[in-house]
Order: sequence, then C-alpha cells, then structure tokens
Amino acid sequence: MNDNLDMIYGIHPVQEALRSKKRNVTQLYVSDSKAGHRAVEDIIRLAKRQNVKIDRIDNKTLDRLTRNANHQGIMAKIQPIKMMKLSNAIYEADGNKKDLWLAVDEMTDPQNLGAIIRSAACLGFSTIILPNRRTVGITPAVYKVACGAIENINIVEVANLSAALTDLKEEGFWIYGADMAGKSITTMDYASPAVLVSGSEGFGIREKTAENCDEIISIPQKGGVESLNASAAASIIMYDMMAKVQLKK
Repeated sequence: MNDNLDMIYGIHPVQEALRSKKRNVTQLYVSDSKAGHRAVEDIIRLAKRQNVKIDRIDNKTLDRLTRNANHQGIMAKIQPIKMMKLSNAIYEADGNKKDLWLAVDEMTDPQNLGAIIRSAACLGFSTIILPNRRTVGITPAVYKVACGAIENINIVEVANLSAALTDLKEEGFWIYGADMAGKSITTMDYASPAVLVSGSEGFGIREKTAENCDEIISIPQKGGVESLNASAAASIIMYDMMAKVQLKK
C-alpha cells in the first residue's frame, strides 16, 4: 500500500467517492463473501464504468489490509484528499454572505471528527478547517464515519488555527466558539459569514483560540444529565446557525 494513495473502506464511503468523481479511484477490493450483495454490486458497476481495476479477495485478506476495520466487504485505493489553502477557500467564499465554516480545535477522536464532518456537509457548511498538529486528520476511520461526506466539503489544513481565525476575521467572518460556559444559542442572532469553532473531547477550545472568537456560545442542558460529546454538541449548534442564517434576507 506504499503508493501514495489513500485507502477508504465501507459501502457508503466507497460509493460516494465513485459517484462524486472528485478523486480518481484506482483500485477496488471486494470480498468474496459479498458476491451478489446489492449495494456492493452497484459499486462494482460504478467502478467498471470508470475503468477501475477490481480485485476479488477473501475476507481475511481484506481484514488484514484494513487492520480489522468494519470494511463491510469493500475497500478502494484513491487519490489523496487535496487540502485547500486558506487563501483559496476565502477567495471561493467571496460574496457569499451566508457562508458557514467549521473549525476543529485539536480533536483526536476519529469517531467524533468523522461525525462532525458528516453533520457539517449535511447542514450546508462549505468548509472545515483542521490544524495540521494535535488533530486526528482525515484517516480511513474518519472517512468511514463521515460516510463519504468529505467528498462534498472543502478541507483546509492550517499550521496555526488562531492565526487562521484572525485572517478570517479580517475578511469579514464572524467567529463563534463552542464552550459550556458560553451564551445560550437560544439568544443568538448570528452574523455571517461565520465560523463555528468546536473544541477537543473533554477540554473544549483552547484559551488562545477562544480569544480569537467574537462570541462564546453553548447549548442549554438539563441539570443532572451528562454533557453532550463534541460531535453531538457541534451538530446541534451547526443546525441552529444554519437555520437562523438561512432565514435572514
């Protein structure tokens, strides 16, 4: 697998990669145990139309190649994700006064990151900013949880999140940081274009990151109930932002 290609697995991620055609899928691996499975056969037909090489292998080999991940009997080799430069993403967003972005501050759990990316794409967020250090990055596990949503959203990688937020503020973006100590989202009337900053599991956003936010916001929760995890909290706030911003004239 040392060919500078990404590896993705799972029915929905592989299917979305083939449908979007944003990245070239070079090879498809299908477990013999999935012969005749409707969704897998649909993927095979897509792959054949794009002249993708298809290999039938046994399930044990597929387990080894994916390191015993939940591959659902299918895996693909694909061109790496092309990370977008912040300046290019800002240029692309120019003029869209309702543009919504998500920034992730040092998130290390692939399940949370994958779920947040999926929610962001579903809720109309155009761009996700990821620090290139102390963040899990776009791994096969993140891709699997995101169910292919990564193909439908811009991914911007930055060396310094605080500096990136400063640049965005200078370009007219409003920055909202998610933290349990913030103002309730029920009181918020979001300005846009806007960036929501979601923090790491258990620690929230860093103090330096919070200093670059225009507002710190939170979800009101009932007492005695364990707090929401990072992906669930971010999804609720993203929906609130999307609904309120889109209603504006």
